[in-house]
Amino acid sequence: MPIPLVIAVLGVLTASVLRGFTGFGFGLAAVPLLSLALPPTKVVPFVTVLQLLIGLSGVRAAWPITDWRAVLGLAPGLVLGIPIGLLVLTEVSPNGVRLTIGLLIAVSVVVLWRRLQLPPRPSRGVTLAAGLVSGMMNGLASMGGPPVVVYLLALSRGAAVVRASSIVYFLFAAVITAIPMAARGLVDREVLLWSIASIPVLLAGSALGSWAFDRAPPQYHRLTSLVVLSLLAAALIGRSLAG
Repeated sequence: MPIPLVIAVLGVLTASVLRGFTGFGFGLAAVPLLSLALPPTKVVPFVTVLQLLIGLSGVRAAWPITDWRAVLGLAPGLVLGIPIGLLVLTEVSPNGVRLTIGLLIAVSVVVLWRRLQLPPRPSRGVTLAAGLVSGMMNGLASMGGPPVVVYLLALSRGAAVVRASSIVYFLFAAVITAIPMAARGLVDREVLLWSIASIPVLLAGSALGSWAFDRAPPQYHRLTSLVVLSLLAAALIGRSLAG
């Protein structure tokens, strides 16, 4: 088996296990890993399609316990932020994008470590800002998770509610992101074929992550989120500074 194919399969598997456990993180893990094996111009549309597929596979179970007030409140900012992120992507160097996202994720980690608490009904401004930053990061690199994870965890909801709300939110984000990508011809036949071929690995990894979540203590959900975000922030900042 060619090395790029092995890396791609392992990347999809790792990302889907993480997403099955936390409800987020597919793009966070998949984009850097798949970039080692696939052309950069193919990675983001490929990951977006995979996020759409994995979201559809888990939305039925997540639907009944989703915090709909939070998800619907974040949606307008997401819709506004994605076009801004896509625009910035065409104007900023790859290292500039990595540094910007890395710093935003690092801020998210600090906020999570300090255990920021939001009231049960946060102001519309706070909710809009979280959705907007998420949308911008999603448009930049399919990595819109950190602001939303910070927001949902700061609401002090249970791990199951945070995970379910993340699954529904990121399904919606994948749909909104895929539409302009498809219109611009980024989701081509090659990307679709890769996505179809990845479905078995995608479903297996998601099932394994869900199995682990059902058996792990609730505090492990937050700890895993913090570790993943910390590692990603360090990797992105280091890569951007190294040139």
